[in-house]
Amino acid sequence: MDIEAEIRALKLRIDAFEAIVRSDDADSDDYSHAHLRTGRRTRVKGSQITSAEVAVAEMRAEIADVQLEISQDFAALGDELTGLRRQTNDQFISARAEILGVFDSLRHDMVDLGRRLDRLLETRNA
Repeated sequence: MDIEAEIRALKLRIDAFEAIVRSDDADSDDYSHAHLRTGRRTRVKGSQITSAEVAVAEMRAEIADVQLEISQDFAALGDELTGLRRQTNDQFISARAEILGVFDSLRHDMVDLGRRLDRLLETRNA
């Protein structure tokens, strides 16, 4: 697993826990602590804001999970491509060696045929 993905997942979990803690605090309070983030006070009940915060934190966690799955899928795809590249390279090397062996054999046969032709021509001319 990627370390950055783990850190992102942990941060999202912390955000979700903070949202839950804030919802517990807001239920005991009539006012939310939203003014700390926005810089202005609101007269909205804390449970309305914190339920939205919890929903957003859950959505962020779900998005992080999907991103993690996608990054793992891409990593697996990269591994598969690397394996395919190695396998193709090995097959190419063996095919090349086989073709070179056949080429060398043909060349030796051509040289032998040339020598036989030379001998036959010498015996015919003699």
